[in-house]
Amino acid sequence: MSSDRDALLAAIRANSEDDTPRLVFADWLDENGDSARAEFIRSQCEFARIAAEDGDSYAMYAFLRDRYSVGLTATDWPRIDSGVHRLVTLAKQSEELLRQHENRWAPKIPKKYVLRIDEFDRGFPRRVQFNSLQNLPKVVDWIRTTLPAVTLNADRLTGRVVEQLADAGLLDRIDSLELMNESASGLREFGNRPEAARVRTIKAQLNDAEEVASTLADSPHFTGLQTLDISAPHISATAAETLFRTKSLRTLRRLHLCGSESWRGNWTTDTARTLAAGQFSNLTSVRFEYVGLRDDAVEILAACPDFTRLRTLDLTGNHITGRGVTNLLCSPHFASLVNLRLDQNPCNGLDAERLAVAHPAALRMLHFHGSRLRTADVRALARSPRVRALWYLDIDANNLGTTAVRALVRGLGTWCPPILWLAYNRIDDRGAAVLAKWKAASALSALHLKYNPPMTETGVRTLLDSPNLANLSALCVSASGEAEARLRERFKHPDGY
Repeated sequence: MSSDRDALLAAIRANSEDDTPRLVFADWLDENGDSARAEFIRSQCEFARIAAEDGDSYAMYAFLRDRYSVGLTATDWPRIDSGVHRLVTLAKQSEELLRQHENRWAPKIPKKYVLRIDEFDRGFPRRVQFNSLQNLPKVVDWIRTTLPAVTLNADRLTGRVVEQLADAGLLDRIDSLELMNESASGLREFGNRPEAARVRTIKAQLNDAEEVASTLADSPHFTGLQTLDISAPHISATAAETLFRTKSLRTLRRLHLCGSESWRGNWTTDTARTLAAGQFSNLTSVRFEYVGLRDDAVEILAACPDFTRLRTLDLTGNHITGRGVTNLLCSPHFASLVNLRLDQNPCNGLDAERLAVAHPAALRMLHFHGSRLRTADVRALARSPRVRALWYLDIDANNLGTTAVRALVRGLGTWCPPILWLAYNRIDDRGAAVLAKWKAASALSALHLKYNPPMTETGVRTLLDSPNLANLSALCVSASGEAEARLRERFKHPDGY
């Protein structure tokens, strides 16, 4: 039995990107009395497969997991989307099994090795952080016989560190890098070695994006990257254009470049043209946060036919007005877009006439948190066929009042998204009454109205008493006294998420 187990584990290590050996091992575990580990492997493999497809359901799941995790448990997903429900179920199964059995499944690491291993992927541990490389030669055999693939988490990846990993025979086991601080020299050394072709993901929180961009551009062997995620105090136009011209990055499926709120970037139309000409036709997820995009640049992106596979587009914290937003929502090339984030952009001034004739599409999530929308913009959105497939609409923090609520309800008419965010506005009791009388609100699963100072206990009671809101699984309002007690009695998560 031991020889069978060893052979199966060897097959997993030799084919780390293929689920088949893992699932064969799960069958063997079932046959040999370890059904819990078998179920864990199958659950994680199925979850990873769905995630890799970057479909509608995973885009929604990933957003809530990263931003509002309680929403995954507080929302009635079977009513909204069976795919998200399946992902939530798989994640819960894996988490519960790991909680029960982690002490048995986690690798036993001798203290002398001075390293930490956490996170399981497709049934096996994979994330490695070395506190010291002094004992690396002693731990090599243990890592190679224990971990099918390695995510290397490193603070200051230097060329010397890469040389040590290569000398130890570990570079060919690394398929993901998580880097912090000054790591350009290590990236350069790694990229000059053929083992870099195995790397699928690079996530970096660094100070100098331009140096990292030039390093990736000059590295001949990062030819299999699927995810590039760079966060820095600023992502300059120079750094971005260097990356967009790099032919070896055309394999990317996820491209995330995030600056900081204190420095909103200097990207220009030339930056957008460079991206549009880069032949990035495999992209499914793009995040360009705080990089300085304006309407002219967005118009170039909206006209690019290479973005037809895009599912998630996050443009938080730029300078995009209603003109740019209208171009995005009306673009035929973004018909498959599932998740569009425009938070913290000055998005007012939407073109109601163009939006009124926009074709229905795949859009499921639309975010305008703090985007300076006015009542006319809410009306234009609500009347557009483009939003008629939404699961999730966020118009928080736009200083909207009851007139905007009326415009929303009248525009949407007999249809309503299952999740609606209206927090941090100035909606009063009259606005609460409009929502309570809205027959289409019976489709709501979650309604968020916290931090609307004009709304009193009267408005909260109106919402609680509404038969149109009887199907809610989450009602998030600012309440006290009797209304708060009713919220706690009725809802599993009365404080919202």
